[in-house]
Amino acid sequence: MAKQNNNFKIDLLMFNMSSYSEWRKGVNNRNYQFLINLLENERVNKILAVDYLPFTLKRTLKNYKENILENLPTEEVIKRNLLSKLTKITDQLFVYSTIKSFIYPNLVIKELKKILNLLNFTNLITWSCFPLWLDYYHAFQEKITVFDTIDNWAEHPSYLKIKDKILKNYQKISQDVDLIFTVSEEVQKVFPNRQKIIWLPNGVDFSHFQKEYNLINRDIGDLKKPIIGYIGVIQDKLDLDLLKQIAEKYREISIVLIGPVWYNYIIKEMEKFSNVYFLGFKSYQELPMYLQQFAVAIIPHKVDKFSLSTNPMKLYEYLACGKPVVTIYQKELETFTPYIYLAKNNEEFINFINQALTDDSLILKEKRQELVKEQTWKKRVNIMLDYIFQELGY
Repeated sequence: MAKQNNNFKIDLLMFNMSSYSEWRKGVNNRNYQFLINLLENERVNKILAVDYLPFTLKRTLKNYKENILENLPTEEVIKRNLLSKLTKITDQLFVYSTIKSFIYPNLVIKELKKILNLLNFTNLITWSCFPLWLDYYHAFQEKITVFDTIDNWAEHPSYLKIKDKILKNYQKISQDVDLIFTVSEEVQKVFPNRQKIIWLPNGVDFSHFQKEYNLINRDIGDLKKPIIGYIGVIQDKLDLDLLKQIAEKYREISIVLIGPVWYNYIIKEMEKFSNVYFLGFKSYQELPMYLQQFAVAIIPHKVDKFSLSTNPMKLYEYLACGKPVVTIYQKELETFTPYIYLAKNNEEFINFINQALTDDSLILKEKRQELVKEQTWKKRVNIMLDYIFQELGY
């Protein structure tokens, strides 16, 4: 029988897929949304957020510059040495940044143990969405362990060289971790043990996307309307052939791609289309202003094992703005029909864009918003905590 204790709170040691400095600059992902919503939940006491642990020289140098040398504005540095730094963000949130994982990974655990003792963490839960290194699990006398599966990293284009290692780590997670959350049903297949897996799709901060703007930035405000738009990292998950077909078919319509460009060849391939605009990275704070300018929002991803394992955050954000969405087909997205267009091939995708432009209405906009209005990150976090407290016996 579960124990009743309304005063019981947990402390979290959270291993992240990003760095806190990236979030401060406006990067937005599931990991960030869970962090900020956990901090607002009355069942959570303190969080020690561990920045992305680098294991390549390139990422190590980036982390050293942005996370160790540079200080976060208005925050207090509690401890710093040559390779690590502990920062106090608030009385609830602390950030640990290190590059020791690249040089002396075992020292990371030793240093974290000292920090947890310094900060007086109790009722500890180890929470991770970082599958590249798992030595931290069961190293801190935590009460339970949690893993949040944000996409299938074994199929991510950036990690294909270490695919076998990630698959082995997923097997270890399946064996050793108390609770496993997955962003999609498809990604559950990477875990041999299916009994302790909870499917928890992405969510949205609905009110954030209802903001109104008196001024619109000129880089999008001056473009010819209507606009077919995409938000996300410009990388090789984008179906370049499909993008070219869209640009060719709708030459009189502005095609806007918003997000950091990982591969410049994509820009070069699209240069011949005068109606295609790459607007670069936009912060989460200003994102609603850009989305609100779209007539149709698109998700033109390649159909492969990685894309099929995802649950696109952008879909929820598009719908929160009431925009018609044309996306590649994924079975679990069928729950959003008939208010999104699921294309099974390029021809359908292109035709659906025209249908979306033609059929859109204020009534449809309101129905799309209603579809995601209650699918908030706050509710997602409450569900996760319910499972955690049930596992703890509370």
